[in-house]
Order: sequence, then structure tokens, then C-alpha cells
Amino acid sequence: MQKTLTIPTITCNHCLMSIKRELGFVDGVDYVDGNVGAKTVLVTYTDDAALDQARAMLAEAGYAPTN
Repeated sequence: MQKTLTIPTITCNHCLMSIKRELGFVDGVDYVDGNVGAKTVLVTYTDDAALDQARAMLAEAGYAPTN
């Protein structure tokens, strides 16, 4: 499954690298890519629980998605 998350606090490639690193620790998240200009992150995941964990981890790291 895939979901594109909108994250308004992405301001640079460092932010994107931090997001990729953090989501790498979430079981069930298979792939993460992003677009700094669009402030979006594409997450490929195995189930809804993995997506919920990814959202929670992003919020904790200061990158709360709006969707």
C-alpha cells in the first residue's frame, strides 16, 4: 500500500533525510521518498498499523502530517 503524506514542516533536504531515517525504524514501512518543494512524503507500507506508527513517529519528531 502507498500513501502520500503532506508535511508542512519540511523545509530542506536535511528534513527529508531525517524523516527517511526515522521511518526506517518502523516495522512494516518498506519505502520512503519525498519532495521538499511539495512538502510531501510517499510511504510504502504493509498494513494500516505500520502507517499509524509512521504518523506517530513523524509527529514525535516534529514532522506531523496533515493527512
